[in-house]
Amino acid sequence: MRVLFCIRGDCFKNFAGDSMQLVKTAQYLREKKVKVDINTGLVQDYSPYDIIHLFNLTRVEETYKYYKKAKEYKKAIVLSPIYWNLKRYYNYVRDNKNLLLWDKLNMCRKEILRGCRLIYPNSELENIQIQNDFHINVPYKVIYNGVEVEHRALYNFKETYGLKDYVLCVARVCSRKNQLALSRVCSELGLQLVLIGSINDIDYFNKCMSYDNVRYLGFMDDYNLYNAYRNAKIHVMPSFVETPGLSSLEAAASGCNIVSTAEGSTREYFKDMCIYCSPYNEYSIKTAISTCIEIKNHKDLKDHIIKNYNWKKCINPLFESYRHILNQYRIGGS
Repeated sequence: MRVLFCIRGDCFKNFAGDSMQLVKTAQYLREKKVKVDINTGLVQDYSPYDIIHLFNLTRVEETYKYYKKAKEYKKAIVLSPIYWNLKRYYNYVRDNKNLLLWDKLNMCRKEILRGCRLIYPNSELENIQIQNDFHINVPYKVIYNGVEVEHRALYNFKETYGLKDYVLCVARVCSRKNQLALSRVCSELGLQLVLIGSINDIDYFNKCMSYDNVRYLGFMDDYNLYNAYRNAKIHVMPSFVETPGLSSLEAAASGCNIVSTAEGSTREYFKDMCIYCSPYNEYSIKTAISTCIEIKNHKDLKDHIIKNYNWKKCINPLFESYRHILNQYRIGGS
């Protein structure tokens, strides 16, 4: 079985949640002897592949080009949408350009959905959002996001970086992740905030760093992230949407209590075992942090995530789905 993963061209330069989902999905499929190639725009010949797996219906421009190419080659097409409607966010930040573009690109999104054999939302809630937005009955199978937890020895993260008790946020630094509101709230609460992740918007980053309580530690690998999670007081993800947020999953699996945005599919993953906040209300973020920081470590959350959302378990239904699609494709001939 040979599969081509198609994703945005800057997937590895601007590493984000969709990048991690793609990398881990490829890794665990390869363990099952699936031949996976990753296309960031350079692969033009799709003829060697059995399945074309598209990633990201939110940033759809490049995905649409991949889709049209796959159609030319008459390939079986599947999609990991990683989708949520961003119109409320664009309205909130008064981004009229992207608001207009969002509606304009819905024609492309709808065409892709119609042409896919199957879509793989990360949750039932994501699928409901897609059905509500596009009114298309698309065949789907939920493939939950997974996590890996490091088991190598810990080092003293606080001592290494000169930290005291700290609030942690692991994410790209940009307005959609809402670190500026988090920086302001932590400053008001007298809490040290540690930011880890790539910088998407330097002006936004500088606004966050204008608060004396904020430390930025750059982009970190899995081992260092694990130590950051294990030593944090809490992990906070106050973003405007998550499906459900891989860093929140990783933090929870590492034994860290979490505050998560209520926007997106987070409740389907974390149930009632974390504190939720509204990204549109700084008082909500402040209250959630104040509440979470007083709670003892939530072992039930850690056990729940490790049991239900480890990558090996999450990849099995995707692998079986591929096999089913290929069997149908070979029988039907198209």
